[in-house]
Amino acid sequence: MEKYLILFEEAIKIQVDTVGEQKAHAQAKKAGLTVSESGGIVSCTGNPTVVLLRLIKSFTEDGSLAALKACAPLIEKMSEIELELADEA
Repeated sequence: MEKYLILFEEAIKIQVDTVGEQKAHAQAKKAGLTVSESGGIVSCTGNPTVVLLRLIKSFTEDGSLAALKACAPLIEKMSEIELELADEA
C-alpha cells in the first residue's frame, strides 16, 4: 500500500502544477483519496488498484494532453505494482 501512496502523491503533485491545487485535490477525492493541504495522502478508500484507475480517468476526463503528464508515473509504475501484488498472493 505504501508504494501506491507514494505514487499517488507524485502524480497529484504533477497534476497540481497542471490544473491547480483545488482541481487536482478534487480529482483525487473523486478517485477515493483524501489529500492534506501539504499534498500528502491522508487516506485511500477502497482497493488501491481501483483508486489508481479512477485517478487516471479523473485526470484525463477533460482530454488535456497536459493531464497525461500527471498520468505518466501512474501508468509507468502500474505494471510493477501489479506484479508485486501478484507475487504476494
